[in-house]
Amino acid sequence: MASAPRFVGSEVKRLEDPRLIQGQAQYVDDVTLPGLLHAVLLRSPHAHASITRLDVAAARQPGVVAVFTWRDLEGKVGQKSLGFAPPGIKNPERLPLAKAEVRFVGHPVAVVVATERAPARDAADMIQAEYEPLPVVTNPEAATKPGAPKVYRELPDNIAFEH
Repeated sequence: MASAPRFVGSEVKRLEDPRLIQGQAQYVDDVTLPGLLHAVLLRSPHAHASITRLDVAAARQPGVVAVFTWRDLEGKVGQKSLGFAPPGIKNPERLPLAKAEVRFVGHPVAVVVATERAPARDAADMIQAEYEPLPVVTNPEAATKPGAPKVYRELPDNIAFEH
């Protein structure tokens, strides 16, 4: 019986590469449709912080269709569902945009929707966000120790579930 091919540590020929490197492929960013809008997310630069100020007024400029923060979505967009929910799991509120705290670098804080890509990016740069950094823990084992900085203040610890 022949053994199964090894993929880990082996070169795997990707079938799509020739089209991509020769400029013959179409990327999602290349698609243009009538009425197409562009969205740009303002993301947190902090691993954990309180949002002390979020002013989106300057982002509302010509070409910008909408600017959303959690306040705009409250009551209209629900909690992100869990793909895996074992019994006893702690499931804190996880919204599409940060509410009062950011919990990881890159956590979405606001979204700008505009008719063109460049104005959307420019408008996102106009949003004034201020943060008060909170204690962080970057080691998964250290995060489970008593007294470790908590990702969610309302939970007793950083352990989602035990199996």
